[in-house]
Amino acid sequence: MKFPFIVLFVCLATLAQSRETPAGVPAGAVNVDGHNWRWVDKAGKAWLFRATPFGMMRSEEPNLAQAKRPAGVPVEALPLSEGVWRWIDPQQKVWLFQETPSGLMKTEEPKGAAAAVGPTGLKVADDRADAVLDLMSVKEEGDALRFSRPGPFGTYSWVKKKTQLDKDETAVWDRAQAKSGSVKKD
Repeated sequence: MKFPFIVLFVCLATLAQSRETPAGVPAGAVNVDGHNWRWVDKAGKAWLFRATPFGMMRSEEPNLAQAKRPAGVPVEALPLSEGVWRWIDPQQKVWLFQETPSGLMKTEEPKGAAAAVGPTGLKVADDRADAVLDLMSVKEEGDALRFSRPGPFGTYSWVKKKTQLDKDETAVWDRAQAKSGSVKKD
């Protein structure tokens, strides 16, 4: 009979202890997860308190809106995607700012369809799932097919038998046959 009471007492003690803020965390701090607390001081500055093996660590909460925008990108610039911003200057020129491993790159946005063509003349920044398939070409060599597509280090090419094509290669082969007007031989 003593065992259930001891277990109940230990559980209640654990629950009561987990609700208290540890030493070093101000009263009124909100527990974000088991080891992090968020507290806003009277000036409105937000602080994060983290439990570490060496004690409590206090740090200022980062402002995520400013942290993601690097220096050099105008405040009026609109984010297009992760690491890319679009800005229109007072002369109505449209500029793209892009984060690269070597720093911030600023380029003028091309007009019209030229925006989707890279320096090699190939399509770039196409979000469609079949955009790579548009760049692939195929030639028939007997009972095999030779596929090729441009890559960053030159043209990649490979040969497959007609019976061993995957779905992408089948789509490219069907497209090539439709363009040439020939009928598929199996």
